Amino acid sequence: MMFSSKIKKAVLAGVCAIVAVSMLGGCGSSSSSGDSASLKGKELKVGTGIYAPFSFKDQDGKLVGFDVDLLDALAKKCGFTYKITPTEYDNLFMSISNGEYDIGMGQVCITDERKKKMDFTEPYAHAGLQFIVKKDSGITSIDQLKSKKIAVEKGTAAHKYVTEHCKDSEIVVFPQISAAFLEVEQGKADALMQDKPNAAYYIKKHPESNLMLMGNETDKIPDGFALVKNSPYKAELDKALKELQDDGTIKKLEDKWLNV
Repeated sequence: MMFSSKIKKAVLAGVCAIVAVSMLGGCGSSSSSGDSASLKGKELKVGTGIYAPFSFKDQDGKLVGFDVDLLDALAKKCGFTYKITPTEYDNLFMSISNGEYDIGMGQVCITDERKKKMDFTEPYAHAGLQFIVKKDSGITSIDQLKSKKIAVEKGTAAHKYVTEHCKDSEIVVFPQISAAFLEVEQGKADALMQDKPNAAYYIKKHPESNLMLMGNETDKIPDGFALVKNSPYKAELDKALKELQDDGTIKKLEDKWLNV
């Protein structure tokens, strides 16, 4: 009986040792996974649309704007560096889907269609779309845009909206929003649809454009940073964004760039 008891104790000790090693191995894997998802010390590839006042070049050619400042605040908080590449919106979303960029920005609207191909941080802002016309156009309602020419930027939420809601109008698509604004200013298009913050900022900065907002703003769409599908950085970025919201950083950036 004593011999049997010793054997049992030895077997039990061996099993406990194996379980203990397994548990330590599990903790090691979890810790390793957490480290690999940490942003500290990483250099992220960032793609951005050129879109004032979120991400655009100033008179000296420097990239500035709300998203640029917010990305910089995130980088300082999370300990990462980044390299930004300006690109057109249509190419931006394709590149994020393909994993060419870690982050996409430039007032990126979070939509169900885009969620199928990429992830997003929690929203940092909400904005609606609005039409822009010339002050002397005589156009005061959306109904007057039937059979008219509407300019939009390719691949944007505005492009999708007018395609779905303005079937009786002629839609003119441009690779960059600056060309769409110019089309309306020169009278080659009757209206432009754009995110309200961008439209309001443009009108304030270019009073000579003779443009004005027309009609009501659409339902507000959440804006966030676009991420690669199943991005390992989402949780950390979301946490940092909340902290920047809570400490007033995002409010200061709104006052600086958006409250025009």
